[in-house]
Amino acid sequence: MQKRKLYLDCDGVILDTINKSYRVLKEKNITKDSEINKYYQSIDWKEFLISSGEIDNSISKIKTLSNYFDTKILTHVHSEKEGNAKKEYFKEVLPDIEVIIVPKNIEKRDMVDPDGSILVDDFPPNLEKWEEKGGIPVKFSNSGKKSTFITITNLLELLEIDFENKE
Repeated sequence: MQKRKLYLDCDGVILDTINKSYRVLKEKNITKDSEINKYYQSIDWKEFLISSGEIDNSISKIKTLSNYFDTKILTHVHSEKEGNAKKEYFKEVLPDIEVIIVPKNIEKRDMVDPDGSILVDDFPPNLEKWEEKGGIPVKFSNSGKKSTFITITNLLELLEIDFENKE
């Protein structure tokens, strides 16, 4: 039997880059979109990814999930530099997992075929668009805050969901 495709978002699901970048933006009092973009362009992404840290031992959990799902990382990036750093980072920690880089101006649903595939993401608009194309959206929430989507706080909760009845 073929494994169901599972796409995992990086930022805010696997690595705690969202919280770290928000902290830095606040500390530096950066609020304008043009300044925010400039900030993201200037980051040493390799160091940033490492220093952001995993969310809840996510790397180990992804290794477990890959026994049950055809697991890939589907991540938006602000720059080629960020994309290369993410590919390098995951090549070291998850060498058997494909990383699909998505430029910020392209929808994740347009980079792969969502039909019947699961997307775990923390950003509801990505999930809404995924569902419109026949995909199965799963909201990741550190806080456990509920949403209209199936919501998980731990990646291994995916093993408890009956996806056969979610299509």
